[in-house]
Amino acid sequence: MKLQDLYYGNVIPCQHDVRKDSDYAKRSLEFFEMCDRLEKRLSADDRKLLNNITDMEGMLSETMVAESYIQGFRDCAELITDVMFGRSENLK
Repeated sequence: MKLQDLYYGNVIPCQHDVRKDSDYAKRSLEFFEMCDRLEKRLSADDRKLLNNITDMEGMLSETMVAESYIQGFRDCAELITDVMFGRSENLK
């Protein structure tokens, strides 16, 4: 990533390709297969509730990922500031 890309808005942290053989891809597929199996067993009202639950879970995950990204950025900035301007009682 270059600063120029960041400046021009070409950096979208939440858009990354997922490797097909990754743990995330495997678990995601398993999750959707379980939801499909369960959905087939449910009444129309229960399917609607399941869809609302999975939508909410997705929104919660998205919010947590964004908050974690922001906190990670802040932690990194704090670390850089400490390295550049930090003081130690034992050093001149």
